[in-house]
Amino acid sequence: MAANPPDTTTFEPSHTLTAADFHGSAGAIFELALDRATDGYVGIDHDELEMDLPDAPRCRTTWNAVRDSLSWVDDEHPGAWYHASLPDASAEFRDLWSLEDGDSGAFFLHTVVLTIDDEWLFFAVPHHSLCWLNAPDESFVDAVDDALAKHRACVLPEKTRVEWTGDGRNYSISGTSLCVEGGRLRTRGCYGLSNLETVRANEDERTLSLTWQPDPIPGAVGRALMSAMSLVYDPPERLQFEDEATFRDAESILREIIEKRDPTV
Repeated sequence: MAANPPDTTTFEPSHTLTAADFHGSAGAIFELALDRATDGYVGIDHDELEMDLPDAPRCRTTWNAVRDSLSWVDDEHPGAWYHASLPDASAEFRDLWSLEDGDSGAFFLHTVVLTIDDEWLFFAVPHHSLCWLNAPDESFVDAVDDALAKHRACVLPEKTRVEWTGDGRNYSISGTSLCVEGGRLRTRGCYGLSNLETVRANEDERTLSLTWQPDPIPGAVGRALMSAMSLVYDPPERLQFEDEATFRDAESILREIIEKRDPTV
């Protein structure tokens, strides 16, 4: 495969990770993808090496150790793209991935892409807790499901699974999000289903009552902002349905997501 930086703006994922613990669950998927991939690309933000954060020295040490195994392929703000053939550089990619849970490392390791020849397989942006898959076959999805069984996580098909209208708003469950359009204060909002804790159905009223955890923001800055986030994070706590079939579909999908993410619930 030619060592050109991947155009991630064209990526159309087959599945998206939803997880309470991005580090552990994305790492499990990364290992599976690394075993299949033929090429690895990493977008590095070199400015993070100069940051005065606890894990910055580790980033510098790791980068100095792996740099000679990677080939520079292009500059792109805020850093540069590097490439290596796999499995020759698998150990170096594992070392880089180990940085993704740090306050500096999550930004230093800006983007990771693993490919099989000309097709991308794995795409991650750690500081956004984003992980996409372009699954080549169902066996890979099955392997991912098995690997995530130990984590509060699952991968969901990146498609709209159900849509409906209620309370003057349009709702949809698409990929890893419950999206709402309409209302007086905002025209559209999407809420990550990794934060959905419980679903309670009222069959007589055709309503679902939802409880949520706050949307986590990684890193030291994120932890400082969590209390402020609680003032603006406002996912729907009650869903109203006009017909029985859609009510049942939405309930089934949301319960399936919770069960796949956390089988102990």
